[in-house]
Amino acid sequence: MSTASLRVLDPDRRKPRFKKRTTGPRKPPIPLRPLHRMWRRTIDRIDVVPVELPVRRLAPALAGVVACQISDFHVDRDEDLARLQEAVKTINQQHPDLVFLTGDYFSGGDTMRRYIDDFSRALKDLNPKSGVYAILGNHDHWASASRVSEALRGAGAEVLQNEHRRIAVKKEPINIVGIDDLWARRAEPVKAFRGLSPDDCSIVLAHNPDTALYTRHLAPGVMLSGHTHGGVVRIPYYGSLIRSVLRIGPTFSAGLNRYNEFFIYTNRGLGTFWVRIRINCRPEISRFSLIPMAEAAIEEETLEKPRGRRIRRARLRATA
Repeated sequence: MSTASLRVLDPDRRKPRFKKRTTGPRKPPIPLRPLHRMWRRTIDRIDVVPVELPVRRLAPALAGVVACQISDFHVDRDEDLARLQEAVKTINQQHPDLVFLTGDYFSGGDTMRRYIDDFSRALKDLNPKSGVYAILGNHDHWASASRVSEALRGAGAEVLQNEHRRIAVKKEPINIVGIDDLWARRAEPVKAFRGLSPDDCSIVLAHNPDTALYTRHLAPGVMLSGHTHGGVVRIPYYGSLIRSVLRIGPTFSAGLNRYNEFFIYTNRGLGTFWVRIRINCRPEISRFSLIPMAEAAIEEETLEKPRGRRIRRARLRATA
């Protein structure tokens, strides 16, 4: 735009003056800036979370393979895009073999149209040794599944929609299974596993952890999910205050949990949606070191429940 187009003539003085251009978000009042900086740290400072990830039927030669997961970007503002760019740089510093993207890249159609090109350019910088694999989340379907998928493919990611890819890592086969979103009513686990046998090793990508309820009979090796934002607000010794999102149970809102014969890892996500807060729940890059299930140090504990009922819960035993 030329400067002439910005001129506004003052009818009194008959001299040209110019409108001020404002760029970037406005700063808060000085007394509130310390509080503002503290708030921004809770939503912008990314944790790299190291996890030994137990995978059923993983070949011994694949023990120690590094994979990274990021989820729930919700790129709706400039700062969300900057957080994604920082996450990409941090992932590359981990030198991963594989990178997994597990959905909800935008919150809706308006922000998708505004940021989709920059989003694709940011992801194009990922450089794992054996590929980037992506699935869609509920918000991606509500925005535009076709445009989001096209942008992901343009960035070099393999988009899996109720399908799988058999790949070789260190000359050993492994299957990456992508199940489409549950809330968007697009999840078809049986279709995604078609052609695989119970003896095949699989890493399942499913945006919503509740997808496990409809996938357990297919013998997944491990499932990676997002969707919950880690519960958003987490209280020490209690967990998330948001208790009703998952049918599978509130424990599965974050971290590594065993479900029947396999583990589910729920990533806390990078972005925020609706309420722009995080308490004890920072944005997360999951850095997995794959291990065979047989080598996982697992302990069983029996929990007493009301009316004499008991449940058994399995978890990884702490290791040095």
